[in-house]
Amino acid sequence: MQQESSQNHWNLTNLAGIGLEILAVMAFLSIWLLLKLNMGGNEVDVLPLARQYADPTWIPGDWYLNQPPGYRILFQTLFGRLIVSWGFLATSITGRLLSYGLIAAGLVFIARKLGLNLLLLLLALTLFFYPHYYRGFAGGIGLLQVGNINWVALLVLLLAIGLMLAGKKLGIGLQFPLLLLAVSLFLIADNGAWMPQGLAAGESLASGLEAKVFAYGFVLLAIGLMLRGRNRPMALLLGLATSFHVLVGGYAFLTVLGWLVLRRKTRLLNLRELGLILLLYLAGSAFAIGSVLDQLLLPIPKGALLPSFIYVFLRLPHHLNPLLWSSNSWVSLIAYLLIFAISASVIWLNRINRLTGEFSEHYAAHLGLFELTLISLIPFVLGLAIAPFDSQGRFLQYYPFRLADIMLPLNACLLFACALQVSFTGKKARWVLAVCCSLLLTWIVIPQLDIFQSDFRQLSLFPSEQQGVNPEWKDLCDWVRSNTPKDAIVVSPPVELDNFTWLAERPIPAKSKLMAQNKEGILEWYERLRNLSGGFRGVNHLRNFNKQLSDGYNRLTTQQAEALMAKYQASYLVTGIEHRLELPVAYRNLSYVVYKNSLSTSEL
Repeated sequence: MQQESSQNHWNLTNLAGIGLEILAVMAFLSIWLLLKLNMGGNEVDVLPLARQYADPTWIPGDWYLNQPPGYRILFQTLFGRLIVSWGFLATSITGRLLSYGLIAAGLVFIARKLGLNLLLLLLALTLFFYPHYYRGFAGGIGLLQVGNINWVALLVLLLAIGLMLAGKKLGIGLQFPLLLLAVSLFLIADNGAWMPQGLAAGESLASGLEAKVFAYGFVLLAIGLMLRGRNRPMALLLGLATSFHVLVGGYAFLTVLGWLVLRRKTRLLNLRELGLILLLYLAGSAFAIGSVLDQLLLPIPKGALLPSFIYVFLRLPHHLNPLLWSSNSWVSLIAYLLIFAISASVIWLNRINRLTGEFSEHYAAHLGLFELTLISLIPFVLGLAIAPFDSQGRFLQYYPFRLADIMLPLNACLLFACALQVSFTGKKARWVLAVCCSLLLTWIVIPQLDIFQSDFRQLSLFPSEQQGVNPEWKDLCDWVRSNTPKDAIVVSPPVELDNFTWLAERPIPAKSKLMAQNKEGILEWYERLRNLSGGFRGVNHLRNFNKQLSDGYNRLTTQQAEALMAKYQASYLVTGIEHRLELPVAYRNLSYVVYKNSLSTSEL
């Protein structure tokens, strides 16, 4: 009885420790992300869709908002009704907290299997989420008097090389020069001062409230289960990830499946186990199966351009076209590949426990995460190889870079933290490591708390500059919402002011950011944007498509504006104050003007 009571006490203590770690990681994410761009970024796209799905009477005449939900059906079902009841801001904050909690739980679950304590986990997340802070820290060290961070990186690199060459004479092993080399690469790599967190393809792990953040949360939890050999609940979680986001969950499942097959004698008991994994995955992904079948089986509608070309080269080239990635992106990609390899090498050098002569306790988990990351790179490499030849985007439309764009930097940071842990084994060494980690975390958290407080104060002005809403634009949307019929269609710029729909609560013909997710919808989206920009004859995917759209709209003549409003049965047209049209002015302020259709409703 006493032994059972002691075991129960240990379990409760352990659960309490896990809960506290999850809260700490969740807080770490929240002070940076929670109050950033609420109803900005992708939320301006997905949250109005969710509200319209829950309340079809909100803006029934809007073409985009009334598109079929597709793979987003689960997300829209869960959060649409919440938006109707609580509003956009409260739902954005609440939903973000839920998604960050899910991601935090997954990260803690993985870190515990890797043997990382909370401090080292936070260090790894610092390296992943806050590159601008630690780069600024290194560049601002007064003793060095070096303003350019690249010079600091070069000094660390030279020190690492010097220690490698003189290691035997100084009695220094290979692992510490390797760790210094990794530090220099962290300083060279620059995956952005803010979201996204991906290396080259612009992917993000934790950001606003959207379906893929929940998908990544389930993927991280599934990886934690995978490392523990719990394949069945892992498969169900990967299915849920797919129900939230087809590509995130789908690529993660294929990657994990490859990981299982790689060492099938130890990771897969038998074919029956594989069958159960597939069935549980399909059960969890039930909400996504319909949209996957539609994408794969429905014929491609006829049009001047293929939907895949429009999707890849006009709407999302920054995500899907490697030929447009910046040189910094390639530098970061190479740097993180090297950090990943160096961290794995240091772990391998310390794989044997000196006391027992056997593999260290956590080496299997380290190796498992290393192998998973390598497998996740397969679609990425295929995408790079196929991109020069995929002129229509038939393969690139499936986001082959998505998963590895997050898995490589995230797991490189986690494995680097593991490499530190296995290298600093003595009591004094662990104490020095803890002090250094604490200093770096303090350097980041304290200024970030000030920013968080400032963001909190800005909520009283919501919507404001953070949402891309200046006072003149806010006044215009308020006027439209208060002085026009609820069903009045309003033509607005095709690229700019993409928050018009939820601010003014009036239907529009189209926006560049708000793209349908099915083949016919993509062709219709392109045609509508073409009409809004004056009907350009062709497109060059190497040019800036959005600039072409904006320039065309701003050059619309009065006759073109009248024809545009007639085509979409619009009552009003919004444009910049400098865009003069010979139409009745319904509203004007210092920056914008609302023109009224000169034809009556009956004539339309």
